[in-house]
Amino acid sequence: MSKQKTDTYHHGNLKESLIQTALEMVDNEGLDAITLRELSSRLGTSRSAIYRHFEGKDALMKQVILAGFDRLDTVIEPVFSGANTTPLLERFHAMGIAYVTFATQNPNLYRLLFGPVMSKEREEVCEAEKPDLHKMLHGDSSSELIEKDPNDGFHKLVHIIVQAQKEAIFKEGDPVLIATAIWSLLHGLSMLVIDGHLNVSNQVQAIYETNYKMLLEGLAT
Repeated sequence: MSKQKTDTYHHGNLKESLIQTALEMVDNEGLDAITLRELSSRLGTSRSAIYRHFEGKDALMKQVILAGFDRLDTVIEPVFSGANTTPLLERFHAMGIAYVTFATQNPNLYRLLFGPVMSKEREEVCEAEKPDLHKMLHGDSSSELIEKDPNDGFHKLVHIIVQAQKEAIFKEGDPVLIATAIWSLLHGLSMLVIDGHLNVSNQVQAIYETNYKMLLEGLAT
């Protein structure tokens, strides 16, 4: 074992190293590449050491899913940041581009976050670790929930919609339902590109701009 790996382990960073290494493996090689044997080999540790932090692969992957959502939120955050003084509609437009770009540049991770594989684990960890997001994704649009300070990209999108409604830019309507409809458009375009539909992949920007124009026409007061 190298000195670097030994130091990492003894400083108590093995758990985070496992999560980040697994995240990189998902990105570069896909979910099937991840085994506890391969992780222990790459980190120069034993599987028994891994079990001190995680009951098994599913428990580890739940944390990888959370880390993946955090990575997506990091991309979206600058667009929604309160320090961003760009006009609201420009931020709304930039949000969609940032989302589709993230999805298409990280197809394996995007499939893990929003695809059918490990959907049960994703649902469980979202409910446990991101309860407000979980409630919204299940249709909760109560004012008490919406008015909370957002800590994820979806909640921030809801806030943008609420702000646009207050400024009479968007028509009234359930902001969570509207956000979900917007997400469905972005997800659909992202998956068409990821799945290799060349007639779509070659026109991503044009298709996005058309979707955006139609969306604004539907939302405008």
